[in-house]
Amino acid sequence: MNTYGTLREKKGNNLVAFPNDYVIIDIETTGFSPKNCEIIEIGAVKVRGNKITSVFQMLVKPINPVSSYITKLTGITNNMLADASPIADVLEAFVSFVGGNILIGHKVNADVNFLYDHCKIHIDHDFSNDYIDIRELFRDRQRSVLNHQLTALCEKCAIQNTNAHRALSDCLVANNLYQSLKFHNGAISCVEEMDTLLLASEFNHAHSPYKKKCQNLSACFDPYCQISG
Repeated sequence: MNTYGTLREKKGNNLVAFPNDYVIIDIETTGFSPKNCEIIEIGAVKVRGNKITSVFQMLVKPINPVSSYITKLTGITNNMLADASPIADVLEAFVSFVGGNILIGHKVNADVNFLYDHCKIHIDHDFSNDYIDIRELFRDRQRSVLNHQLTALCEKCAIQNTNAHRALSDCLVANNLYQSLKFHNGAISCVEEMDTLLLASEFNHAHSPYKKKCQNLSACFDPYCQISG
């Protein structure tokens, strides 16, 4: 086994569960390999009793310049990162924020691998939190969903992500996906078999998680949209 493989011996367990208390996480990186790439942003949303109680977001100053591809994808520029905190400081703050909570995210295993390896290298910490992958929850509960990319799941659930590929925004979207799936039993009838439909346009944003009252309650499964705001 290579050196990087041995670093994950204390990695947490991949769970299929629906806890009420958890932390949603998301990171932005300079590439796909924890060995060769850097973390440039970490976001987290702490939830207690299914309600958001606090959020975490920090940019990370990388050793190497961010490529134009990553800047185009995320909107994060080298100028934005020039005065950001070093990775060790950000990881210390992040680890303190998440504590021993279960972590939830979309394709979260990749994020956990990055965090595990970089925590071990930069702050000598075993990042051993258990974690839940929203993509796997959809595969388990919504077998009719064929495309499990974050954008496709947002369309499936009529959830807007106006700032995609920024860590905190993706965390908030992931939490809405998780809550929608958790509180909806059976097929998602209002968008069943419409995986390729741009639902935000189709429903005129009636299902947007950012609106407290849904205008189409008979079809909506969002647990938040019936709350008066």
